[in-house]
Amino acid sequence: MVLKWFKMSTNTLFDLNKLYQTYFNNKSYYVAPKGSEKPLTQDVGYSVQMQNPRKRGEIVKSIHAQPFNKVGAYGQDIWFPITLWINDNEILDIDACTVGAHLSSTVIKTIVSERKGSVHETFSEDDVKFNIKGFLIGKNRTIPEKEIDFLIKFKNYTGAKKLLGGYPSLFADTPNVVCLDLDFPEVQGKAPWIRPFTMQLETDYIIDLIIP
Repeated sequence: MVLKWFKMSTNTLFDLNKLYQTYFNNKSYYVAPKGSEKPLTQDVGYSVQMQNPRKRGEIVKSIHAQPFNKVGAYGQDIWFPITLWINDNEILDIDACTVGAHLSSTVIKTIVSERKGSVHETFSEDDVKFNIKGFLIGKNRTIPEKEIDFLIKFKNYTGAKKLLGGYPSLFADTPNVVCLDLDFPEVQGKAPWIRPFTMQLETDYIIDLIIP
């Protein structure tokens, strides 16, 4: 999540970076407000000096033709948003989120007699696991009921469902996923229209079973 400020009205600003640190005990990437003298990164050990060759608002796509970024409602650049898909009429765009990917393999280890070390055989590549942390933000200071309802439906839906986005498309050759876990952490004393959540997704290679 690279969006520092989320504007709810003409006089209200919420620091999503601090909210992210509060609920997920970690800091997201930081972009300073326009005109600020603060560095472009926070707690990152490098800085970029060269000028960005891309024009503001230019959409960058992955090698799988999935967008890495989008233009927000207020004209700001939002990087690494995701879309959860159930069918063409039921989708949810999530802008304020981070996505982590975990790749693993099943390896068979064989000890060789009277030899140093062992022989490793990659038996299979496991499903890619995605860890998503983010916020559901209701429009016009309303509770994001529809968004919460969608996430619950997405978790329980037994048909095909997808995770779309340029960043997750780099790790899996299928957008089909299953939802392993959905959590809405306790919120105390914060804006009621901003609800944090975490999701655990896993790639789903759908196979049609034919019973003779």
